[in-house]
Amino acid sequence: MQISIWVPYDEKQLRRTLQFVLRPQLNSIRILGGGLIVLGLALVALEPSTSLAYVALVLGLLFVVAIAPITVAQSMRMQSNVIRDGFHMTLDDEWVTLTYPLAESRFRWSGLGRVIETPEVWYIMFGKIQAIMIPKDPMTEEQRAAFAAFVNGLHPASK
Repeated sequence: MQISIWVPYDEKQLRRTLQFVLRPQLNSIRILGGGLIVLGLALVALEPSTSLAYVALVLGLLFVVAIAPITVAQSMRMQSNVIRDGFHMTLDDEWVTLTYPLAESRFRWSGLGRVIETPEVWYIMFGKIQAIMIPKDPMTEEQRAAFAAFVNGLHPASK
């Protein structure tokens, strides 16, 4: 397999990728927030004048509603300006290579953790939070078919 594509910068796709990568951690925080809400409601029911109950409710609501968007927005701001120029992606039998104007990253397929396919992209996971987004739009139908066949034949690395 030899696929070479240009991937323009897409802020919406970057945001979706960050949400995808952060989802497991953010779900844990949301569950914790739900627990704090339940605790706060129980404390309010037992003793309405307890300030700890209201602190638990406010923190719980913050964890359930606000932490995820704040974390994604912070992650977006922390991204290097280098990525805003787009990148060239080369996929071959041994490597995934991402070449930006000022930087390059290479990943061996042998280090693959798992592959998750969505209608728009493939997420190639190397570990729990290292995801390479491989967009489908810049590929031709033949390239998509070749890549899908290649990925289906891969054996993820042992954990």
